[in-house]
Amino acid sequence: MKKLSLHLSALLTAGAALFLVPVPHAVALEMRSWLKIDGNIFEAELVRRLGDDIELRDKNGKIIKLARTQLSFGDLDYVEENAPADKSATVLGAAKPKLPNPAKEVKIDTKLFKKEAGDFKINSRTYRVCETPHFKVMYMKPADPMGAAELAERLWIDTAFFHSTFIPKWHERKLAIVLVNDDEAYEDVGSWYADMIGAAGQKDEAEKLRLKWPESASGTVQMPQQQADERKIFSHIRVFRNYQTMVTKDTNGNEISRKQEPVKGVWVPFRTNTLAADMLDLHAGGIKSATSQGEFAIFRGHAYYKEILLNGRSETSMLTVKGSDKTVGRAGGFKTAKDWADDLRKELKKADPKWKPNLQELMLVKTDGADTKDVVFAYAFGRFLQSTPDRLTAFNKLCQKIDVANQVPDLEEIAKIYGYENAAALEKAWSAWMLSTDFK
Repeated sequence: MKKLSLHLSALLTAGAALFLVPVPHAVALEMRSWLKIDGNIFEAELVRRLGDDIELRDKNGKIIKLARTQLSFGDLDYVEENAPADKSATVLGAAKPKLPNPAKEVKIDTKLFKKEAGDFKINSRTYRVCETPHFKVMYMKPADPMGAAELAERLWIDTAFFHSTFIPKWHERKLAIVLVNDDEAYEDVGSWYADMIGAAGQKDEAEKLRLKWPESASGTVQMPQQQADERKIFSHIRVFRNYQTMVTKDTNGNEISRKQEPVKGVWVPFRTNTLAADMLDLHAGGIKSATSQGEFAIFRGHAYYKEILLNGRSETSMLTVKGSDKTVGRAGGFKTAKDWADDLRKELKKADPKWKPNLQELMLVKTDGADTKDVVFAYAFGRFLQSTPDRLTAFNKLCQKIDVANQVPDLEEIAKIYGYENAAALEKAWSAWMLSTDFK
């Protein structure tokens, strides 16, 4: 049994379901990982559901009986798919679980993290390794890896709680996160990776990377699969600048001084956005570059949703490369992220054609061409898709479909997943939701 030191007892309310005719639904399925609200992750197979209870069999053959309220949303989705409730049973009342916030409510014991777990070499630099249950955080002193490590584990739990197929993807494999201390080291990583993909024939991508990397606060490196396998990590490596430049200006706006300060703490908005997107990307299997339609709307929308939900603000701008001269720019949302919902509602009520909701247009947006309107609408769509327990179940199914096809389904199929007749009905429901007090 694998135990994380967590406390999720407040996440779910008791489901009050009374069955006049309880009919056991017996099944026999494969061993899988289950996440309990008390923090235990254990291996068992689903045997059957008995009314509002679930029976499991562990690897030793012992039968475990649990109330549905003891399991994560992802586990409940799995049970519903493989042992649905008997439709002939009469349900007198079935309370829905409340919408939880595991990333915030979970209690992580950082004493279990191994801060000195070896070395890791990237190009010409050697980093120390801080190892957690699901991550390897590379750092150089004086950087402290504990804040980034805890945030990563919180977002892992958050994703595992809502998605039934997430945990198996991490079998004997961890995600590497690199915290870089200075400009020289950060640009060295970017140059090294640009050379690598350029030599592999991706010259256009290499050129864009060389333009964007020096302006970015984070980037990704794809390690050769064989090397990643040897280190038991995902080939996708997340690289962060572990510092920020603080600029002091006089009353006339003239710069007086600037200095670099290390990034500290757990709840760093930009890192939340970036790692939330990484978790979803690993869960959903990524998108083929040739079929990237919907990637911005689903993945970036989810990332901004999590950033604002968990931090109360957004500090994330995306780098864009536009025009024949390939000018590097930035795209972010409204100035004050905590007011995004109110500000968007005001724009919608003005009936300005520019702010007319259009899901088809949003699905065509790419990061390189995004603007403020696109970012805010993606945030609103990401929030809508996960705004109720039933929609979270649909979002889990949507991610599973992306995983199988390596592309986002078209809007007609997404509408069906969410129980709407067609894409027009989905857009209508989303538009109405943005104008309601539920969007906040």
